[in-house]
Amino acid sequence: MSAKAPGLGAWVKDSLRLSEKHLLFLGAMAGIVGQSLLDRNDNAAVAAIPFAVLALVVWRLFRRTTLEPVSRWPAIPGRVRWWLMVPVALLGGLAAPRFADNTFSATGTRLWLAGLCFVGVATWWPRVSQDGDGKRDWRSGVALTRGGLALLAFMAIGAFYRLLRIDEIPLEMGCDLPHIYNNIRLILRSEFLVFFPSHPGREGLFFYLAAPLCRVFGLTHTTIKISSALIGVATIPWIYLLGREMYNREVGLWAAFLLSISHWHVILTRVGFRSCTMPLMLVLTLYLLVRACKTRSRWLYAWSGLSLGLGLYTYNAFLIVPLVVGAMMLVLWLIRGKAFWRDWDGYAVMALTAIYVCIPLARYAWDNPQQYLYRVATRVTSSETAFSAPPLELFRQTMTRSLLMFNHRGDAVFINNVPFVRELGFGAAILFVVGLVYALLRLRRGYNAWLVMGLLGMLLPTALSLAFPGEVPNAGRALGALPFALILAAAGLTLVRRRVLAMISTPDVGEMALTLTVDDQTKAEWRLPWGRLQRIGWSVLLLAALVAESYAVYPLYFEDYVRHLPESNYSITLEMARAIDDFADDGTSYIKVAPYWYDGNAVRAQLRVEDQSWNHEVIRLEPGVPPLGGEAGKFMVIVHPDDQATVQTLREAYPQGVLLRHYRTVTEPQPTRVPAFYTFYGERR
Repeated sequence: MSAKAPGLGAWVKDSLRLSEKHLLFLGAMAGIVGQSLLDRNDNAAVAAIPFAVLALVVWRLFRRTTLEPVSRWPAIPGRVRWWLMVPVALLGGLAAPRFADNTFSATGTRLWLAGLCFVGVATWWPRVSQDGDGKRDWRSGVALTRGGLALLAFMAIGAFYRLLRIDEIPLEMGCDLPHIYNNIRLILRSEFLVFFPSHPGREGLFFYLAAPLCRVFGLTHTTIKISSALIGVATIPWIYLLGREMYNREVGLWAAFLLSISHWHVILTRVGFRSCTMPLMLVLTLYLLVRACKTRSRWLYAWSGLSLGLGLYTYNAFLIVPLVVGAMMLVLWLIRGKAFWRDWDGYAVMALTAIYVCIPLARYAWDNPQQYLYRVATRVTSSETAFSAPPLELFRQTMTRSLLMFNHRGDAVFINNVPFVRELGFGAAILFVVGLVYALLRLRRGYNAWLVMGLLGMLLPTALSLAFPGEVPNAGRALGALPFALILAAAGLTLVRRRVLAMISTPDVGEMALTLTVDDQTKAEWRLPWGRLQRIGWSVLLLAALVAESYAVYPLYFEDYVRHLPESNYSITLEMARAIDDFADDGTSYIKVAPYWYDGNAVRAQLRVEDQSWNHEVIRLEPGVPPLGGEAGKFMVIVHPDDQATVQTLREAYPQGVLLRHYRTVTEPQPTRVPAFYTFYGERR
């Protein structure tokens, strides 16, 4: 009996079946084309087609691939000495009234810290369990292996991008840095506030971290920026540890590398904003939590709660993190089932520790709810301005824009981003899609669900800006989503790299021979197996891509970002402060303010010779009133170049006076020097 001939359907199926090599090439091309279309600001719906192809390729290649670590349960978990938690509650109750004046009072702080010590004693217990290879499962850290050296190299790259020319970029303090300057100055004057109420109100962890550096090297705009940059560098090893625990060591290393060159993170850790502390505390909290879930260590649960509580002292967007962590624990319960409740006391300790750490801040929020929630309320509710559309429709729009900020259009605010540039690098944006699709395909495996939930949850602070949808996306409020996006991108890179290596690690077939002959006689011959040649080629290609991704940050930040800063990074307040300082020993300085905008706080913060209580601002010139009248002596008046009426009045009153022009350079349409402000020097007799 003859075999039945294959039908037309089977023939078509066989014809369309692609090899792994072809699928990888197709996925790479689809990702490059899709991202290129988005970068050209074409219709996002058109770019969705190649990204859909990329998603199908990821599903076909990696749906059965495993990156997630195998969970190991220690034989002897730690335990909680609950009787030691009684003094914790008592000490917290005694400390709370002593924070009533929004100050870390000496007595209240001692009681509060003593309670934390009791939490540590209550949860510490020798962990002697071992995993399968005989090594203690609770030890962590980075040894000086090749991976450790790579991590140090990534930190060096991160330090380079965050510290290079930090005294010059950005040069203008803007409206927020003067408040931050004064908040740190309060700490240096031994005024230890819990919450800093200067408009619109600020959490204080960054100020306390920056104060020691400012104490040693002086409180300046530059030292504030250096403090935030160092916090940015310190985040790199912690994202490595989190990526290692959620997936493996390679994912952790790639995540550290991507963070070191992330222009999103570079920009927001160079400006001196308190939001720079949010990714650090978020990554630290989740690393300790994942580690605790693996080892069942009550000590680590307590540390995770400590980090979670301290995170609420970083930035108001961190308010969403307790809800995100709660949702993560709910998902863990659904996945693990009854086994989840083995660690009920660990979860309780984590929650209680976080609540205890928040006692000073909670006391302030209880006493001043409107001040504490002012900024959040003005964005989420219609208390400041009416909604422009129904809330659900607004949320749909803002959430869509927030989700597209990684690959399409980023923050439009010049201080947070190069306006409208996507928040991830070109390669990182494509790999982010790969990692996200992989995580969605394997939500019930490992900590994929946590990554997806963390990504979506940390976009809420920007997506919920319903009253001001034009501010969405906001890179500062969404900064908590960056670690999740980069770990997903690192997972995507690991998947691709391993699949390529597996594909070319088959036994070598054939070889390439290079022969050197002279006068028809063979003098030398080199033979290179094809498989080794392919591995070398892949390594060179990967290295070139990483170098290109790293280098792209330099012109983006040091050229494009600078070009979009106000007046091409010219600081008018710094130059005004220098002019006042230069004249401090000769006489009194004034600034003619109205009707032109002027930030007196920024000028005062940058004074170095003149006392920072200087406040000689003039709204109008009046006869007999300084600078037109008053005691005899020299004086200087700073005038806006458009205020010709004031210049004419001064010249008529003091014909012997001198007018100097201070110039700035305008780069477009061509480099041109234009007046930034005038200084008029006169003398009253």
